[in-house]
Amino acid sequence: MIKPIVASVLLAAGALAASPAHAQVRGTDWGTFIGASFGDSDLDTALKLFGGQLLTPNWGWEASFIDFGSKTNRSTTTEAWALGGGLLGVLPLNAQFSAFGKLGAYYVKSEVRNPAGSVSDSSVELGAGVGLRFAINPQFSLRLELESIGGEGGDVVSLGAQLRF
Repeated sequence: MIKPIVASVLLAAGALAASPAHAQVRGTDWGTFIGASFGDSDLDTALKLFGGQLLTPNWGWEASFIDFGSKTNRSTTTEAWALGGGLLGVLPLNAQFSAFGKLGAYYVKSEVRNPAGSVSDSSVELGAGVGLRFAINPQFSLRLELESIGGEGGDVVSLGAQLRF
């Protein structure tokens, strides 16, 4: 499921990259932002809360909390969440669209439960992601994103909203 979505994101980014980028456009004006998104993870429906800031027109930081959901196979349930952040790179494509990439570290906590008991695990994992942001107006944007984080949760494809303030 994730490969077709990645191909679609890359195709859209390529098509949009053909549009000329402007010096002062909404696509570059991320400012300080917060947001939320939901999507599909390796476990189940994922929920993500994030916030960050661009320090220059192309570089900034982003922190996020991701609940990967839970998955039950027979009598075994697996749950996971992650908390982390890292470097954010932004490439303006046109007046409304910008592509972005992220690279950072995440604290990942997972738990596996079955009738025999439960086992918890935690680790620090590398996370990387790519996405597209569509600025509807200077304060409100939509985001489509693919993020890969090591550990139980794995890959997350999400759609969300971002508010600039």
